[in-house]
Amino acid sequence: MLRHKWILGVAVLLAIMVAVPAIAAEKVINLPITGKVIAPDRNGNTYVRLIVGEKRVLNGVEYEVGTAAMAFGPVVEGAKALEVGQTLKAIVQERTYQGRDSYTILKLL
Repeated sequence: MLRHKWILGVAVLLAIMVAVPAIAAEKVINLPITGKVIAPDRNGNTYVRLIVGEKRVLNGVEYEVGTAAMAFGPVVEGAKALEVGQTLKAIVQERTYQGRDSYTILKLL
């Protein structure tokens, strides 16, 4: 009986570890905007997706990737005013969704 409780406890602990998302780090970015989309979410609220160009290096090869920076709620109006070619200066929270890195904009600077 004690063994079954121990196995159940381990199973619950593993389930919690899988179900709880990792806490993402916040950082300041200062990146060029290469794309912009304004659209409604499934609830009808407007959001803005800015694509920002990030330079990365892999095995000594430098390249640029487009990373989505998402604006929701109170930062939507400020994000709408930004245009392609400008620089996004913001405090963001890093996240990974379906294997792709992205940012949630917390505050525009």
